[in-house]
Amino acid sequence: MARTLVPLLAREIKKLVQAGLYKRDEVFFPDGREAGLPARKLINYANHDYLGLARNDEVMQAAITAMQMHGFGQASVRMMGATRSIHRELENHLAHFLKHPTAMLFGSGYHVNIGLFQAFFDDRDFVFCDSLIHSSLAEGVRLSGAKVYSYRNNDIDDLEDKLKRSRAARFRSIVTTGVFPFDGQVADLAGICALAKKYDSIVVVDDALGIGVLGARGRGSCELNQVMDQVDLVTGSFGNALGGGMGGFAAGREEIVLWLRQKCTTYLFSSNMTPAMAGGALKALQLVEQGKVPIDILNDRVRYLRNGLSKKGFRVLPGIHPIVAVMVGEVVTLQKMINQLYEHTIYAHGLCYPVVPEREARIRFQVTALHTEEDLDKTIRAMEIAGKHLGLL
Repeated sequence: MARTLVPLLAREIKKLVQAGLYKRDEVFFPDGREAGLPARKLINYANHDYLGLARNDEVMQAAITAMQMHGFGQASVRMMGATRSIHRELENHLAHFLKHPTAMLFGSGYHVNIGLFQAFFDDRDFVFCDSLIHSSLAEGVRLSGAKVYSYRNNDIDDLEDKLKRSRAARFRSIVTTGVFPFDGQVADLAGICALAKKYDSIVVVDDALGIGVLGARGRGSCELNQVMDQVDLVTGSFGNALGGGMGGFAAGREEIVLWLRQKCTTYLFSSNMTPAMAGGALKALQLVEQGKVPIDILNDRVRYLRNGLSKKGFRVLPGIHPIVAVMVGEVVTLQKMINQLYEHTIYAHGLCYPVVPEREARIRFQVTALHTEEDLDKTIRAMEIAGKHLGLL
């Protein structure tokens, strides 16, 4: 077996490299807004630390204090002695902040989404999924065994058509991402919740990218859409705006969360968040809750980059989220543009098929409050040079 498998893998890896699709796991040395490779400093647009809390002094000190009080780890799972007071305190703060009766912690956001559907659904149930939900949600739905209907991205009419055409089911659930990672678009949660009420469906929203940066108080896409009391379950991660660490969570109706504690295998059989991660995440959440985060600066930076690129003639996909997506078109052009930006010390990711539709390749900039206007001006200039060289402008 190994004599045939290993050479096959070697050939396939070589094809990925030749096609420009090989993902390199570089070692970075973070320093605020910049990411340093051993040879050079780069302006980094490839992380979700939108509020700059990953290196916030209070967040880091809270993590150190929690580790000193509770130890490095628990060497157990939650239901067998791995719950510390810092975990319960974080869960209580999350529930209060997100305006839900209760919340629970997981080892990661991926653990939440991949495990929650198996606890509730089987082949007697229907799940209606946005076509661009996060891969963790898609895999979780698949593993549940439920009948899956996929509707066009953020298309409420298509969702209703799918709901109308489906036959009777034991349970129905509408599943979406609050913010779509490929363009920063916010889901139409008001429309989804209206349909959920009409067709007696549960609403599940993965708001990992929205919490902390969207809504009047940073409570995410549900707050922005004014549907916080209509969504049954919100999932998310501390790996983005809330400190950039490890850990995920689910918050929602009490009966749903209590059942997850009893039946969700990724909760029952996986390691808990370490005390240090919980302590840091709690402080990050408190800073957001108290309005002590640079959200106004972040929004200014996002508008600055969007407007600057649009004025140069780029097709910037609309939105208000810190994800700023610029349409390029063909994948070969995208690869050349990413390489040229890199030569100008700009580090950003490109997205191409099958992640996005064919001939809709794009560059994704993830703006943070730590980026300066000087950084953004340099980025706009680099984009203009590359765009003219490649015939996009």
